[in-house]
Amino acid sequence: MPKYQWALGNGEIVTADYNRETDTLTRDQVLSELQSAFRQFGHNAACSAASKQMSEVYTISFGNDSQDSITICAKGTTPGGRSHLNDEQRTQQKSKYINYAYDKQQNGHLAVQLGVYQRDGQTIFCAWKLKHSTADAETPISKQIKIATIAQAMKEGFEQQKKSDGEYACAFRKEFIYFYIRNAHWLHDNLIKEMDAHNLPSPEEVGDTVDNEQAFKEWFTYVKKDNGEHYSERTRINYLNAAKEVSRKYTEKLAPYESIFNISDINVYKKIIDVIRKDINYKEFDRSHGNGSINAFLDLYYKFLSERAETVGNIKFVTGFASGYPRNRIFFGAPGTGKSFTLNLEKDALLETGGKYERVTFHPDYSYANFVGTYKPIPFRDSNGNDSITYSYVPGPFLRTYVKALQNSRTDTPKPFLLVVEEINRANVAAVFGDIFQLLDRGDDEASEYPIQASEDMKKYLAGELGGSPDNYAEIRIPDNMFIWATMNSADQGVFPMDTAFKRRWNFTYLGIDDNEEGIEGKRVILGQGKYRRNVEWNALRKAINSELLNYKVNEDKLMGPYFISKKNLPDGDVIDPDAFIDIFMNKVIMYLFDDAAKQKRSSLFGGCDEKARNQYSKICEEFKTKGVHIFCESISSQFIDNVSEDDGE
Repeated sequence: MPKYQWALGNGEIVTADYNRETDTLTRDQVLSELQSAFRQFGHNAACSAASKQMSEVYTISFGNDSQDSITICAKGTTPGGRSHLNDEQRTQQKSKYINYAYDKQQNGHLAVQLGVYQRDGQTIFCAWKLKHSTADAETPISKQIKIATIAQAMKEGFEQQKKSDGEYACAFRKEFIYFYIRNAHWLHDNLIKEMDAHNLPSPEEVGDTVDNEQAFKEWFTYVKKDNGEHYSERTRINYLNAAKEVSRKYTEKLAPYESIFNISDINVYKKIIDVIRKDINYKEFDRSHGNGSINAFLDLYYKFLSERAETVGNIKFVTGFASGYPRNRIFFGAPGTGKSFTLNLEKDALLETGGKYERVTFHPDYSYANFVGTYKPIPFRDSNGNDSITYSYVPGPFLRTYVKALQNSRTDTPKPFLLVVEEINRANVAAVFGDIFQLLDRGDDEASEYPIQASEDMKKYLAGELGGSPDNYAEIRIPDNMFIWATMNSADQGVFPMDTAFKRRWNFTYLGIDDNEEGIEGKRVILGQGKYRRNVEWNALRKAINSELLNYKVNEDKLMGPYFISKKNLPDGDVIDPDAFIDIFMNKVIMYLFDDAAKQKRSSLFGGCDEKARNQYSKICEEFKTKGVHIFCESISSQFIDNVSEDDGE
């Protein structure tokens, strides 16, 4: 049987056999995937086959009568079909199914043709331009798409592939289903980068993507009057109410903007305000609403937009912020050594005088789009009040922290802004960081030594958040007041390796296997029953197990740190509740030793167990309840001779 290429959930392409039973979606599974996609944003969507005769055509209907139903000709994709091409997926659907959907489209209804690809629990919809077929009704019509296109969609959400006829096939995650449906009429003839020329929501539907109102409120709290005093809270409330009154009174003159705060361009704002102020009733309107507060607000908002436009030049990558802590830092060590705990302590010290932080946890499916930013579907209500979907750039934790650091760089008192990455090596860091990798090279001034070119999407986002035009952000660098700290556990299974080039851009802080052990010293628990009953110090037991693992030549990063059992599971005092400890010990310590650290040495480590039980996790746990530390080999159990009678230690 020939092998075919497959796109995994993280976008990696592998070669494997094709199993028709597990790799082919049934009609019920296709229906389930469609239903999941159309209900994901809270829509009341009902999905069903169009009819018994049209079993591969589905109708998506909505409870709201104002929402038109959608016809979808859909089937699960399968590999190849063309023996010399093992790098593609295809669908084969009868001509009658395709023509049914096509006729719906020609009659003014929404209709599309989709293939459904699934791997690693991730679903990608493949889409082709819906065309009339001249073949007999029962003749299967084949549609193909490259596996590389599907893989890219896994990583970035939406991808197009140019076909030999000049049209584009599309592949996308289910989050983009509404975006595709609304734009299918042009997506197969044009690249998505040309989307600005097509039918996107107008300003009155979605408003400005920049939150000018919130930015104005923050600006208003520190801006001063001509006499050097701040505006009172009462005055600020009056001016903000004035903004709402202007938006209500002059709806037509503001069009297509719904609110004053939707306007970001100062030239557009000036033209609109000039028209409003020339209105014959404007002076009376201003007098009757707070005796001049309307006019005062309009002047203040003009000042706000002016200062916002000028602030680009005030951005500093070198703020002079001094700190003894490294900017790029990775805390690493064996499990339970307190990496996150230590990071949090030093984070609090770093931010003691101000600043902010954001925390993110990497995982195998984490991507550049998650970390930095990408276009994503955003729900909104259109001018008719109907639920709809638009497509907007959404920043990731890196870009959010970056913007905050740059905003702060404009002040005379720079503060640190920290991005915390937990489990950094659980994702493919080379792919997640992408070109940001180059920014990690810090110069003597602690800012990025080498800038990178920002994408068009990123430039527009930065301009919206920081002011100015997108061209002001053609090159970006990490400022000296931005810190990136991470934790790493190289002992865990399923982690990604880091290359040397990536590692050398970080300062590594190693936490030893017994660092911070003073926090658990003296904490004791009664384990075992009858002759096995012992008063055991948890730290001593941990060290005894670690010593035995070292005798087995187990690497140090596989040993157990002091907080392998979390601090929250240990009492403040010295006496540990036996029942609670037994549950935690079985679920954490025994499982870790059995599945990972001592997987090849079970018979030796669990030498105190019945010989037949040493390779059965459940049996070892059962014996632990009775034998306590005596489930382990003699070199461990013999260290605990403090026998306790049944009447003591309760």
